[in-house]
Amino acid sequence: MFNRDFWSEIFMALRRNKLRTVLTGFAISWGIFMLIILLSAGNGLKNGVTSNFADRIQNTYRIWSSSTELPYKGHKANRFIMMSNKDIQLLESLYQVEEVSPILSQGGTLIFGEKSRMVEMEGVKPIYKNIEGIKILEGRFINENDLKNKAKVLVIDKNTNDELLRVTGETTMIGKTVFVNGLSFTVVGVGKGMMMFGERGQCFAPYSTLQAIYNVNEYYQITFTTKGLDTKEQNENFIKEVKLKLAALHEFSPEDRRGVWIDSQMVNSLETMRIFNTINIFIWVIGIAMLISGVVGVSNIMRITVKERTNEIGIRKALGAKPRSILLSIVMESLVITTIFGYIGLFLGMGVMEIVNMVMEAGGAGMSSETGMAVFINPTVDVRIVVLATLVLIISGVAAGFAPAWNSVKVKPIEAMNYR
Repeated sequence: MFNRDFWSEIFMALRRNKLRTVLTGFAISWGIFMLIILLSAGNGLKNGVTSNFADRIQNTYRIWSSSTELPYKGHKANRFIMMSNKDIQLLESLYQVEEVSPILSQGGTLIFGEKSRMVEMEGVKPIYKNIEGIKILEGRFINENDLKNKAKVLVIDKNTNDELLRVTGETTMIGKTVFVNGLSFTVVGVGKGMMMFGERGQCFAPYSTLQAIYNVNEYYQITFTTKGLDTKEQNENFIKEVKLKLAALHEFSPEDRRGVWIDSQMVNSLETMRIFNTINIFIWVIGIAMLISGVVGVSNIMRITVKERTNEIGIRKALGAKPRSILLSIVMESLVITTIFGYIGLFLGMGVMEIVNMVMEAGGAGMSSETGMAVFINPTVDVRIVVLATLVLIISGVAAGFAPAWNSVKVKPIEAMNYR
């Protein structure tokens, strides 16, 4: 049945209506092409955002000091809550808490040779590197010995490092002595992925060192890691528990919406993933709508084709052609259209996104030069998903062509030959 004459007849029918075939095929190709573009763009955005948290510990929290909103137990409203070692001890007593790091912030001017730069110096523990996902480009981060010995060592951000090297002509800042607010520190590391403060750089020192230098025993921020909190509900309940304990410690109202702010990286990650899942559903809805428009186009062209060939079908039936052979030839027309143009859209879409990906990788696009944070990377889509979508389109196209084909073979030969 599938001989040379069979295929010649099909392609002859398609060539006879070139414009209609091309327009229908374009709708199919465009549907597949746009589905790939939309899915790839969604993946690129998702990959960019999630890569920023890939090196971070997900089960982390940060607490910020704030002013109270309500009067409580003789204390007036707008009282500023400062955290201290008591807060650290409270957190360390909770079985869900693993490691705690206070954050001592001290702004100032970093001087190296004749070059100066405004920086925000933060005193932290070694665990802070993993909590914030700081990538060490050269040297090392603060370690336990630095903390124990109250060493005057410093980890600087990449921008500060590059600016100092450019002006001074040095090859590396590791081991060099710099001055922050008149105090000497030895640079032991250069990192990226740090928070930027406008035009100011950021650097890290052991919190014990800054505590000893500035005689500071109160903190504006504390960060810590947890265990056993895997769901949004568990994290939200834990936040409520910590807020109640801190309210009791500092004597502010448990109903106070301020006092302290508590942020969960896990909750943020789960919420981010929920947003991206919603975006993916939206993209699929649009993509499927485009595919459906292509299928409708195939169905319409098959209906028109059947009408135009009604006389031919009647003659073929009168000459003894079996309904199955007539049905098969018409259905195969829709199969050829959807297959050829579906895979044209497939290869064009994947080709365009691969080119975009290569250009972005070569140019470092999608990355913030200031912080090294990604916005849009690897905008590609799983080949299996695209091939599956194309196969679904092909099957749908065949199904769309089946209805008019089936109606055509049910027409009596005499009625078909007399059809005008």
